[in-house]
Amino acid sequence: MKMDNKRFKLMLGLNQVGSANYFATSTKSSTVKRCVNTQTTTQDFTQFDYLIQSPQIIKKIKVNGESTLHTYEDDLYCYETIKNNEEPTPITFQTKSSPIPIQKEFYNINPLYLQEYHEKEYNFKTRAIILNRIQDNCLNLNNHYSHKAIYLYDLFLSRLSTKTINNQTQLRFLSLAMIFVATKMNAETPNITSLLSQSSLNMTKQQLIQYERFILKVLDWHTNPLTLQDIIFEVIYSFYNVFPNQKTQSDQNYKTINQIINVIVLDHNYLRYSLEDLSFSILYLLHKKDLQENLFDDFLKIHNKTKLEILSSIKFTSKYIRVINQLNEKQLDINSLEILKLVCD
Repeated sequence: MKMDNKRFKLMLGLNQVGSANYFATSTKSSTVKRCVNTQTTTQDFTQFDYLIQSPQIIKKIKVNGESTLHTYEDDLYCYETIKNNEEPTPITFQTKSSPIPIQKEFYNINPLYLQEYHEKEYNFKTRAIILNRIQDNCLNLNNHYSHKAIYLYDLFLSRLSTKTINNQTQLRFLSLAMIFVATKMNAETPNITSLLSQSSLNMTKQQLIQYERFILKVLDWHTNPLTLQDIIFEVIYSFYNVFPNQKTQSDQNYKTINQIINVIVLDHNYLRYSLEDLSFSILYLLHKKDLQENLFDDFLKIHNKTKLEILSSIKFTSKYIRVINQLNEKQLDINSLEILKLVCD
């Protein structure tokens, strides 16, 4: 993925700085709310439904020269038709000391959620296989939202109060539905026929829609989390602003970084670390030979971090980078699950 000043348009899950209650209802008295109508169970939600139901969506995009600044406005579950011309103050990256966005609390995943399942029903090996299948399916469909689907997959199962989805068929149906939901939220309504063709279980359109509705109910329409992929490229963007001379190596690093994060998310232990710490750790391990130690420490200080704070995540990510660095460019194209097996050997 090539990095430029336009960055990412998918940073939707930000906290508003200084807001005591991010999901507080609007205090404007001059508003008229219009909610989405209930649909029949045979019809899937449209992308328009996703936009008006999502707790927060991109409202404006301001283009200034070569840079694109995304601003955000609170929006709960309905459109607000403002009677007057007053507009709420948007949220921007510049309102925080660090340009790295903050994940909404709702999107936090319990790293121990796998323990709530019986070992034979759903375990870390099953999870890795299913999530690797999500990556393969997205690759086959030329779909760029595998990391969104993977994050939602973990989030959904961690928030499912009764662990009713646990057998292989249900889990594989769920994985396809997550791709469906993540794609619809971020891009456009995916081709259902093409998506269903990825399953060898003959999943029907009706089943896909049922899973979609179940997902949206459990997640309360929170369908656009920040992922490790989102955060690491924000960190990289900040890093190259501070150290522009390192950008000459960026193109060759992007493929390596993508493979690193593709493998790491298959390991359930990554949920124990913050996405920021993992991102800084990966960047440190890739550039430590090219930068003096104190320079990277100064970079961490910009983001209110220290080397000591990320030592555990450095140790965790180092084993992945060590294995991937031993692979040549051609071998980086092998299945992420196969690389995970090499790491675990």
